[in-house]
Parts: sequence; C-alpha cells; structure tokens
Amino acid sequence: MKVNSTVLSTIIASSIPRLSLPIFLSLLWVNPSLAKLGSAEIVGDPIVNNNKVTLRIKVKEHNGRPALDLQDENFRLIVDGQPVKFKPQDWKSSRETTPPPVWIVFLLDYSGSMNTKDSKGTSKLTGAIDAIRSFIFATAKRNGDTRVVVVPFGEGQGVAANCNRPVTNDEIDRFFPAGDFKIESQLKRLAAGKPCASTNIYDPITETVKFFTNPEDGRFTVPEGEIKPRTSIILLSDGYQNKVGEPASFKRLISFLEKQESVIIHTLGYGLTPEELGRKYRLNRTAKRSDIGIGKPVKEEEFVDKEKLSKIAQVTSGVAEFSPDAQAVSEKLDIFLDAILGEYEISYLEPNPERGSKRQIKVIVTSDKDPKIESKPKDYNIGVFGRSLPRNHRLLMVFGIGTILSLGGFLPFWFWGKQLKREVLER
Repeated sequence: MKVNSTVLSTIIASSIPRLSLPIFLSLLWVNPSLAKLGSAEIVGDPIVNNNKVTLRIKVKEHNGRPALDLQDENFRLIVDGQPVKFKPQDWKSSRETTPPPVWIVFLLDYSGSMNTKDSKGTSKLTGAIDAIRSFIFATAKRNGDTRVVVVPFGEGQGVAANCNRPVTNDEIDRFFPAGDFKIESQLKRLAAGKPCASTNIYDPITETVKFFTNPEDGRFTVPEGEIKPRTSIILLSDGYQNKVGEPASFKRLISFLEKQESVIIHTLGYGLTPEELGRKYRLNRTAKRSDIGIGKPVKEEEFVDKEKLSKIAQVTSGVAEFSPDAQAVSEKLDIFLDAILGEYEISYLEPNPERGSKRQIKVIVTSDKDPKIESKPKDYNIGVFGRSLPRNHRLLMVFGIGTILSLGGFLPFWFWGKQLKREVLER
C-alpha cells in the first residue's frame, strides 16, 4: 500500500521526541566523541627495548566502564614536559593488543536464593553459569595468557553444614587456561548441584585478595621492568551479607581493600535493583535492607545490596553492574572482560636516549566534547645498553680512545724498539 508523503512526514515528526532519547543513548555508548571520559592510566611500567619505549594505557569513561573506541589521534605523549610523537602504526586499539598475563577468580554465589528464577523465568544458577561459560569462551578467543578459576561460595551451619562452601587457598588455586575443557567440566558439576547455603560475601573476597597478594607467590610478583600479571576478581551475587555484625565486617573489608592496589574487583548483582524493587512492591521509594524479613514487604531472596557491591568495586577501581536476567548478566560480563583485557598500546622512539638516564612520561587523552584527561606520570630508565650516543659524543669517545692507545700502547713499543736498536749498535 502506498503511503501519502505528508502522512509519513507527520508520523516521523511526531516520533522524533520519543526516539531522540534512545538514539542519543545509543550514540553515547558507541561514539567516543559523546562518551564522558573519566580517567586514563599507564598500566604497569613502560617497557624499554634499546631506544623503543612501549606503554599500555587503560582509559575509562566517567561511569567506570572501559572506553574502547578511541583512535590514535585521541592520545598525546609528554616526556619530561615535552610532547613526543608516535607513528599511527605504532598505536594499537584495545582489541588489537595482545592481553598481558591475567589471572581471574570468579566468585560465584552458591547460596539457596540462586535456585530461584530471575525476572525472565530462568534459574539464576543456570543463567549465571551460562554467562560465565560465554565469558570464558570470549576470553579464550583473545589469545592471551589468561587463567581462570570458578570458586563457589556460601556458608552453611547447623543442619545446613553440608551446604558450606568455604573459599580457601586450595579452592582458589585451581586455575586453568581460558577454554580448557576442565573448566567446562566444573561448570557442569556446579550447574547440576543445588545451592543451599547462606550468603557470606566479605570473607571470600578477603581470602582471594590475600591469595593474590602473597609476596612469596612468584606467579604474581615479577622483577622490575617485566610485565606484571594482572589479578582480577569477578564477584557474582544475587544477595547480601546476612551474617551478624555485617556493618563492622563491611567496614573492615573496605579498610583492607584500600590498603592494596594490585587486585581489581568487579561486582555483578544478579537481580532487581533497590529502585526496581521499590516500584515492584509499590513502596514509593527505594527498597532498603529494613524492608526484608518476616512480615516485611520485600522477599529476602530478592534483595541485592547494590550500595555495598558498588563500594567494593569502586574502592578497587573496578566496575559495578546490575543484571535482572540471564541475558543481561552475559552482557555485563562482556563489559568486565573489556575492563580486564582492554588496554591501548603505544610505542615511540625515546627522543633523548642517554644511557642510564631517567625519564618521566604521562599520557593525555582528548575527545571532541570532553575536557582532556591526564594520566599520573610514570618513571622509566634508559638501559645502559640502549641506543648509541649522539654523533658528537661518539667522535669524542673515538678520539679519546685513540689518544689513550697511542700514549699507552704505541709509544712504549716505539721507545722500546729504539732502545733495542741502540743496544745492538753499541756492541
């Protein structure tokens, strides 16, 4: 049927107000010129190879998510206060770089509420495990040295003691390369189980961070100048810490996390946000912990502590997300994957490669709409076996060495020869 052009124009015009917000949000997500840049960081130490310096750079948006779609023209390098140019071919996007060695611990909530269904009717346990499986498959495709372990956690006491899932060093230290069939075997066993524990979030996080920060474990500590492996925790939980003394336990956890810098924790709350729960139960406000329990309006198994999960991620420079259903869980884990592995790489020639000298570099990132953001400066040293010295320095060295050889080598032999000849003539 042919549509009148006037009618069509009217329909389009009337739709613009409704379409403008979704279109703007979609552009905000895919277009780096519209995304709000938040921070830039030089990850690890600059790698110096002769006169070539290589940096790895992580850029985040204002909301903490990784900024993945920047181009080479968005980056500027400043060495000792002076701009340094790099060639476009010496710049790699976040999806072109070879990931550094990475160790990832999945802390999977294995409490009884994981048996319930999400907002679309899928078992939370099934949805979580399917999303983890997808994450590991995507990680394996990055072709880096990435090792993963899935650690279920939960606390069972009394008659539920058989439900206990403590997080110990032995449970953590079962890493396999991403894509290894043994991980799939473990996921199948977990999917076939029936979680029945209560939720204890803080202790598993503490034990995992202690495992990664053990100074005697050579896997996570390397000599200066080498690429240090990244250590990350992904916490997937559909609940909240419900042990006695929770406020004090949370305070101790945050204090502990603030004292370490090497382990990044990403948190994923599987369920409705407190705002969504407030609307669901017609509270006319955000749901709170005081709204759960016997005789209270909100079901205990539905409440996820958004505030605490967000704080845990924030204090470790991680990303916090919420997912009401299995599909959203998988999508959020993709964000975590990019946050863990997504780094830009830039190489450049050291402009003044004096051997043994110390340099300081920082990175400036710009976009069309945002003010520039700067990384903290990083120091690096030019090796004593770096690029040869400037030509005038080399000429002086050659002249000096020649003079020394003449005075200390040729002249003594010449005088010795003269002495021998004189002795022969005198006989």
